[in-house]
Amino acid sequence: MNLVELVFVFGFMECVILFLYAIRWYIFAFVVMKSRPVKILDAHNDNSDSCFVSVLLPTYNEPNVVDRLLKACTAFTSVTFEVVVVDDSNDGVTTEKLEAWQGHPKVKVIHRNSRTGWKGGALNVGLEHIDPQSTHVLIFDADFVPPSDLVSKFIESFQGDKDIVAVQGYQRHDLNKEENWVTKGVRVWHSMYNMVELTGKEKLKLFVPLTGGIFMIYTDVLKEVNFEEVTDEDWNLTVRLYEKGYKIKYDSSLAVSGESPNTFKKFIKQQCRWAEGHTRTFREHFGKILTSKYLSLKQKFDFLVTGYCFLHSVMVTILMSAIVIVAVFPSSTFPNYLTQLQNILILASIPAAISSSIIALYLEKTTEDYKKITYAWVLNFLLVPFIAYSALKGLVTKSGKFNRTYKTGKITKR
Repeated sequence: MNLVELVFVFGFMECVILFLYAIRWYIFAFVVMKSRPVKILDAHNDNSDSCFVSVLLPTYNEPNVVDRLLKACTAFTSVTFEVVVVDDSNDGVTTEKLEAWQGHPKVKVIHRNSRTGWKGGALNVGLEHIDPQSTHVLIFDADFVPPSDLVSKFIESFQGDKDIVAVQGYQRHDLNKEENWVTKGVRVWHSMYNMVELTGKEKLKLFVPLTGGIFMIYTDVLKEVNFEEVTDEDWNLTVRLYEKGYKIKYDSSLAVSGESPNTFKKFIKQQCRWAEGHTRTFREHFGKILTSKYLSLKQKFDFLVTGYCFLHSVMVTILMSAIVIVAVFPSSTFPNYLTQLQNILILASIPAAISSSIIALYLEKTTEDYKKITYAWVLNFLLVPFIAYSALKGLVTKSGKFNRTYKTGKITKR
């Protein structure tokens, strides 16, 4: 078998994988559309009056958003809470703005002189300074603007399953969604992921991940496992929680508006960091998850699918090469039925992405954003080679570098 034929074979294999992913999206979409919203119980039924929530905010050079963030996080209603800011800033401006919050009765600011451990390291330092009464920890990234009733709603969401130790909310990247074609596409991409995939995972009791910001976890559990000083502290924490037999819940009703990367370069850097770190953790914990006695067979399979998601771009790159090869070389080079089957699988897979995007926006009651779907999938296509490189890097290297996404604080539509 020569190189051309080998590329075609791998390309055909990716067509099959792509079709299987499409079936998964079809199933998620069906489950999400069929399901009815679960009524949230009264928070007082879960002794919410005895809860003490520590809101942890890791910051690094965020002059455009830090005041907005603190204003929102000190306005929470109900439930006793504190706000602990762990600041790694070296720009002078952010630190000065935080100094003005030092006198607030709800706020505690800790400054670090280095970025040791990046976000995970900062959060571990924050854990050392929280109130001894703390029962729950709620984490936000700097660009989010949580509503005043969010803390109480998170507490309510813990009801119903005593094995749940963490609840993930919906990171709705819509603050600057009208800024340009990149933010329009990112907004739709996150909507589809949160409203269809994560909701589908939750309904089917699959491998539900934590996704960085907007999640609450029991304080004692987080102190037990802590964060590892890696570039994907959220996914890494997810995997280690499952290895210990803990459960994570996703609740799309816990939606918080945030900012999208507003340039293609920023978006590439963000996605590449996710791809590299995610794949590295997937590789390092592969055996432990598959041999775990705590996970069901379907959860282990979903872990494989989720862990492979960025490596998928490597095979997509090969698939695109195979399509070019089929177009350039005589059809007699390859079995005709395989090329035809490859085309059928591709055509059957495409509607999965489009329909999931439409359903996500429909469920959000933001059908005016249908016109943004094209931007989302153009972005996804352009990202493929960058994600492929980063995923391969995560597969073969032991460590990476945390490149944070700069926030402008710009709001175009709420």
